[in-house]
Amino acid sequence: MRSPHRLLLRSPLHVGIVAGLILVLAAIFAAATVSRPAAAADSSVAAAPHAPVFRATGFFHTERRDRRWWLVTPDGRPFYANGIDHVTPSPDVDRQTGRCPYCDAIAGRYANLDEWAGATVARLQAWGFNTLGAWSDVDRLRPMPYTVLLDMAGGNDWFAPEFEQRCAAIAAGEVAARRDDPDLVGWYTDSELRWGPDWRKSTHLLDEYLQLPAGSPGRRVAERYTGRPQRFLRALAERYFKVTSAAIRARDPNHLILGSKMITQLTPLVLLRAARRHIDVFTFDDYTLLPGLDDAIQATWGPFVPRTPDFAAFYRETRKPIMIAEYSFRAADAGLPNTWPPIFPIYATQQDRADAYATYVEGLHRAPWMVGDFWFEFVDEPRGGRFDTEDSNFGVLTTDDEPWQLLVDRMTSVHASSPEHWR
Repeated sequence: MRSPHRLLLRSPLHVGIVAGLILVLAAIFAAATVSRPAAAADSSVAAAPHAPVFRATGFFHTERRDRRWWLVTPDGRPFYANGIDHVTPSPDVDRQTGRCPYCDAIAGRYANLDEWAGATVARLQAWGFNTLGAWSDVDRLRPMPYTVLLDMAGGNDWFAPEFEQRCAAIAAGEVAARRDDPDLVGWYTDSELRWGPDWRKSTHLLDEYLQLPAGSPGRRVAERYTGRPQRFLRALAERYFKVTSAAIRARDPNHLILGSKMITQLTPLVLLRAARRHIDVFTFDDYTLLPGLDDAIQATWGPFVPRTPDFAAFYRETRKPIMIAEYSFRAADAGLPNTWPPIFPIYATQQDRADAYATYVEGLHRAPWMVGDFWFEFVDEPRGGRFDTEDSNFGVLTTDDEPWQLLVDRMTSVHASSPEHWR
């Protein structure tokens, strides 16, 4: 949802949903502070008598054992990805001052970036984080398992040969070099692509492909589906996932394909059905919205797969393991404006924020198809807002490099009881 490099990837729900639904939901947006959430439900489960033992393949892979999906480490141990996104010594620049406050803070605290990296890995491991997510400085932060985002989508005609050529070039340039790295968990092909009417455009993709030049590959395919936008969407999705996965597999037969970081509230059913033959793990960017917004999105742009805390409807269609690639919570007492995005709750205190985190993640742990979750993000956004005006308390650290201790303490506790620790 929030690529540090491209506005399109960093604000899909933020800017667009507000623009599309502001008239309907003005009253909801006005209530942007919520009270403390209820205490997390008991997360105890019937424990297996012995830790499962899996195949040691030399790389991360997935297996299903005793009705539960697992990520499996290269040496055959069960693994649940307690991940965190955007771990880097150079995160956001304050759009008002032109400076990176976190960069300034660590320059005064560490002798060099290698010292920062060592301290950061030690911190993350102490807090129970075991995987680096998208937009992280993965080569500096060794040794930690990690994921990589490829940004393979491009052009306006995915049926054209140029799309295959683009994917092949990205795989040659970025994938091939990591094919033998045991620390790599897998590849995200893209983040939050548009699959139909939403805030970005109100048109179906079929309508757009019918506007391509006569005789172009995409236009020829679209003409076979005139009047049937959902059938065309499935054909387009099949093409996208087939081409991207084939390009990766041609250069890397060893690592997992983690899908395209779909937006939970904007996922059509046909997308899941098209993707399931081509990817190993389904990944979703899943932000809790203000009350009423999920239903409003369904009514405005749906139908979409219904979102529930356990992702059961998604799993029924995929029968593949699921991982949350982004989620976060923020609080008013951080001293940050938290004015953008206005579609997420603002909890009153860091204690409330920590409680919201625990409730959410412990719910994920109970879903037997869930194999990981990645918190967005490592450092808070600048007080003056970054390039897209976001100015929220999403970090586990302040821009002064100080941890939000109540939050990280709760994260440490929750991580210590994540599924791979169950006995």
